[in-house]
Amino acid sequence: MTVSRAFNKPDLVSPELRERILSAAAQLNYVQNRVASGLASGGAPVIPVLIPTLHHSVYVPFLDGLCSVLPPAGFEILLSPTEYLIDREEELVSALLGWNPKGLILSGTEHSRKTRTLLKRNGIPVVEVMDLTSDPIDMNVGFSHYQVGREVAEFFAGIGRKRIAYAGTLTEIDFRSVRRITGFQEVLKDHALPHHLIQRSNEPSSISLGRALLTELLRQHPNVDAVFFANDDLAAGAIFECAKRGIKIPDDIAIAGFNDQEIAAEIQPSLTSVSTPRLKMGRLTAEKLLRRFRGEYEPSNSEDLGFELIERESTGGRAHGVGSPPVA
Repeated sequence: MTVSRAFNKPDLVSPELRERILSAAAQLNYVQNRVASGLASGGAPVIPVLIPTLHHSVYVPFLDGLCSVLPPAGFEILLSPTEYLIDREEELVSALLGWNPKGLILSGTEHSRKTRTLLKRNGIPVVEVMDLTSDPIDMNVGFSHYQVGREVAEFFAGIGRKRIAYAGTLTEIDFRSVRRITGFQEVLKDHALPHHLIQRSNEPSSISLGRALLTELLRQHPNVDAVFFANDDLAAGAIFECAKRGIKIPDDIAIAGFNDQEIAAEIQPSLTSVSTPRLKMGRLTAEKLLRRFRGEYEPSNSEDLGFELIERESTGGRAHGVGSPPVA
């Protein structure tokens, strides 16, 4: 019992005794059996985090937020990519629940019927992140991608652009991208502007793909005068392609990205982008889980952290925000 306390509740063991126990454990090359600990405590101290992809760094701030809270509290993160596939997510959830995790974090709010049923019946705390839903499995922390699409389209229409396109990858299986496109097209229709200018690819997101998307978009629609890219890497590639072709930004074409990654402020011309509170989202998600683990009341609801459109040189402005401000 004393050894168990030394590892799991060190504040209940004197520093001198705990040092002796840790020293003996090191000599014996002892590794704590987390599965056994989970069976005894009602859950292993691991939190699976299912994200869509490892191909670009958009999830790094969110994971940083989680890591700033969960490991110091004694919980380790188990990371798995779904590649945007609902069936793959279902397989992962089924497998991971077998390890008796203490909680689970899912990217997005679109899941298979089986995934929702498994998680509701299992009863562990679940947080869906990066999007909003009125019907969360348990808890939900995110922002509205639909509203992002509307805000960007309104912005482009407001600065006088008439041939406004969206360009992205995996636009049919990435449900968050689908929501942005839906809001985007609705606003263009409201302004009686063409709403069919959507350039798609099934390749992993990259700067080189941004070049290719712009090249194909201009081949099919040479009079496009504004493009909203699905992320900043793609938008940066488009800016490089414009420089290569001698296309003036924003005079000939205005470009906006999404997520406001570091490259957005550093590239020339600087990139207008939608800033999303991913670091804050990670911290808040972790804090919600910890409160549940302590038995504190945490309502099953959706928490909207908002977003902000940061205007820069690629659309003819300096940095200032419009849109749905992130929660402070």
